[in-house]
Amino acid sequence: MIRRLKPDAVLIEGPENAQSLIPVMTHEDTKAPFAVYCSYQDIKGEIGDKEGYYKCYYPFLDYSPELAALRECKTLGIESCFMDLPYREILAACEESRTKGSSGDRLLSGSQFWDRLCERTGLRSFEEFWEKYFEIRGLRMEDEKWFQMLLGYCRIIREDTPPEQIRSEGCEARERFMAGKLLKKARELGENGRVLAVTGGFHTPGLEEYIRKSREERVSETEPAALTGKTSDRAASGLNGEEGVYLMPYSMEETDAWSGYASGMPFPGFYQKIWEKLEHIGPENGVYEEAVLDFLIETGREGRQKEGVPTAYDEICALEQARGLAMLREKKEPGAWELKDAVLASFIKGECTLSTDRPLRILKKRMTGTRLGKLCDQAQVPPLIRDFERQCAGFGIRSRSALEAKRILTPFSNQKHRDESKFFNRLLFLGADFARKTRGPDLRLNRDRNMMRETWVYGWRPSTGAALMDVSVHGATIEEAAVSLARERLKQEQDAEKAALLLTSAFEMGLEREMEPVYETVSRIILEDTRFYAVAEALSRLRMLQELQGLYRVFLPFEKLIEGCYEKLVILLPSMTRIREEDLDMTMKALKLLYQTGGRPGCSREDYFDALGRMREDGDLHPGLEGCIHGILYGSGREEAGEAEQAASGYLSGTRDRLLKTALFFRGVFFTARDLVFAENGFIAMLDYFFGEVEDGEFMELLPQLRLAFGCFTPGELRRIGSLAAGLHGEKRLETGGQPVLPGVLSYGKELEQYVKTAMEEKQDEG
Repeated sequence: MIRRLKPDAVLIEGPENAQSLIPVMTHEDTKAPFAVYCSYQDIKGEIGDKEGYYKCYYPFLDYSPELAALRECKTLGIESCFMDLPYREILAACEESRTKGSSGDRLLSGSQFWDRLCERTGLRSFEEFWEKYFEIRGLRMEDEKWFQMLLGYCRIIREDTPPEQIRSEGCEARERFMAGKLLKKARELGENGRVLAVTGGFHTPGLEEYIRKSREERVSETEPAALTGKTSDRAASGLNGEEGVYLMPYSMEETDAWSGYASGMPFPGFYQKIWEKLEHIGPENGVYEEAVLDFLIETGREGRQKEGVPTAYDEICALEQARGLAMLREKKEPGAWELKDAVLASFIKGECTLSTDRPLRILKKRMTGTRLGKLCDQAQVPPLIRDFERQCAGFGIRSRSALEAKRILTPFSNQKHRDESKFFNRLLFLGADFARKTRGPDLRLNRDRNMMRETWVYGWRPSTGAALMDVSVHGATIEEAAVSLARERLKQEQDAEKAALLLTSAFEMGLEREMEPVYETVSRIILEDTRFYAVAEALSRLRMLQELQGLYRVFLPFEKLIEGCYEKLVILLPSMTRIREEDLDMTMKALKLLYQTGGRPGCSREDYFDALGRMREDGDLHPGLEGCIHGILYGSGREEAGEAEQAASGYLSGTRDRLLKTALFFRGVFFTARDLVFAENGFIAMLDYFFGEVEDGEFMELLPQLRLAFGCFTPGELRRIGSLAAGLHGEKRLETGGQPVLPGVLSYGKELEQYVKTAMEEKQDEG
């Protein structure tokens, strides 16, 4: 169309303030896919109810109409420019979905009309409908007929969309602005000038309507800004936030509609192949069938590398099946959907399951594509990405290599390694998907704290650039962004456990200069939270951080906050008697933690024991907690072993229901004082009595609790318990070893036992 119409200017749907990026986009060293990244920091809450960060992407592939138009204009020396509202103005115009902005393409495939259309044409989705009628069939149509069909479809969709939806999604404001830009350019070029607009199909009827009305009313330069392409009234009144517009490399995976990009096409790798073939062999030479054959051969070759299938004959069968399906579906050539169906039928040949669907997974990866874009050297990038590149260079890290590399760090004895560990941890916190820790201490999970080395695996991924762009609105450096994001999350947080987790992340990231304000915010959140388990988890983390602050060289007044958590938990403790079964483990850990914390400055242990006394006065005290308290009192020297045995005897000699709760009581005792079992033989005898009293079915029901109870003991202690139990029955030791019983043998034995019992009962009845 550009070559035929020879316009004087081409105006393209895209943010007006991205105009300066066009030379980079069309530079010969810039390789698609790439994206225009727009961000806006609403400092005063003028768009939303409060301060917020907004961002969006405008992806470009080689076959994107906008990029094709820009490249052709450069080749032919034609003026080209973007004509849409800046991102901040789109946000201001949208009443809904402000984080996404408006998407005319999404509206084109999101109405009841196309549901009916697919149903009437016997196609499974809008994408399959589009490929059949606009892509494959469109290659053999005259331009005018194709555009006529397309515009007819767009008008029907437009009429099927409620006006209030068009307005609330910002389409109305955008179309007024774009129509104004077109009219302004036409006036500049004069009567003999020709302007070509490249827009999304949903907007085209709206633009035509605005232009028609403006011509009828003879709108002049002095009339409303909305139809002259000037900045909108909202902008003039002042959107005072910070805005960024950059170009960034993108990946085909990120542009795939089925990976979450609403305005994208599925299978960008497949259609990239179509585009390349169109450029090399032309539309008349079966480009779709050629592409289908290429993908069948590539998928078959990769499948044979590991499993030896599919064979070359399977590939021939798949191609014939794709052709046959295209004929049945009245398509001139097989397309993406025939390719998928042919692989499913000819390569899998049976039920498609997790163990047989490998050919489909290979095909999907290839149809999505793995290409990563590249920008020329003239491209400007956000300061945060420059800081990322600078730090990577300083640490000797290959920042743009997709091959994974490994680093082993000793952060507690080497300052450079400590700095590198902080860098990796900050990237992890920012969600950059660049590095992950495979070994070493993990404070967030409270795991492997005794390890002194860290092992990191890192490598550039398609999502890394997008993630760094996303967080670039939070600061000019990696450290600034990490601090800003931590503060933003804390503003929205009211949970003591999550606040302590954020403090742990800041601790690992080594945000020394910013730790104090973060600490103060966390302190307020923890002290305002009145939920027992959340505060207990926060206390556990605070104690861990206090123990490790010398090692990590981050010093904060943790004592005061630990004291506040302790006092709150002791006050709440008497209310924790009637707990749910699934909360027993958390409650026992909290009781143990409070005992370990008591005795510190400001943490009165007497107050703790008074709270335990009030818990014991409750007649409905959970058996597990009762056992746990007896263990704590025994371990602290406030109770003799006989008192715990007497409490256990009360369970054994009580009602049947109380007897069955003995397992919970034992679990609590063993959790806090497992040495009680060895203090005297009383507990061993009670355990033996308990096992003798419960029926087989009851024992199986109690088995999970018993496993948890005895899980507190070491293997050596378990052998000792077995020997003591054997002594009660005149044996020197518990028999161990022997061959394990297979499930089938056990099942057969049960059936045999039941058969013998039934036969004996019948004989007894006869006697």
